[in-house]
Amino acid sequence: MGNRRLGARRLNSLMGTLAEDNRNTAGPGIKDAIVSSTVHRQGNKVTTSISIDLGTSKAAIASKNTLHDVIGVDGGGSAYLTQLTPAINGYITYAEMVCLEVPTAASNACTDIDLRLSSAEAAYDADSSGLAGTVLLIEAGGAWAVGEVDHYAVGHGTAHDIGADNLYVYLVVGAAPGGDDTFTGGKYVITFEGYLVPESI
Repeated sequence: MGNRRLGARRLNSLMGTLAEDNRNTAGPGIKDAIVSSTVHRQGNKVTTSISIDLGTSKAAIASKNTLHDVIGVDGGGSAYLTQLTPAINGYITYAEMVCLEVPTAASNACTDIDLRLSSAEAAYDADSSGLAGTVLLIEAGGAWAVGEVDHYAVGHGTAHDIGADNLYVYLVVGAAPGGDDTFTGGKYVITFEGYLVPESI
């Protein structure tokens, strides 16, 4: 019997591993800062990775001089990085944010950036702390440094469980930078890990 070649999709299916691009889309108010957004499945474990370039030449990504305000394009509409859903991203148990380029701006660089979740859509300048179902997932607590990593892990006794909620993901101002400004630099990779519900047998 001769060799039989398997297509990539079939091979991935047999291995229980599936890598898919663009399953998670960003809102119009920040989509131009998204370098890539991928969902990778291995068995029932799902890893969602979002790469961000705040200094993109495609749009003016800006921050306000107000604590908790959503980062995005002024007048650009909803500025969520993605929406986490159990069907695609699984039940989220871990989140990680790493800085690979420090945020810069002409005069008022917002270098203290937090990661917040909410069940509501929001645009640039919205007060994320007042949104429905809001969760401050990662709080930088100061200016980011290159290579710095912050994370959140669900565990016994934690304040909140991301769980099954269909939550939007936002970058927000962690500390007022002294004035409104547009980013000229700043790169992050945000990773979520979750688990899909096994099929019934």
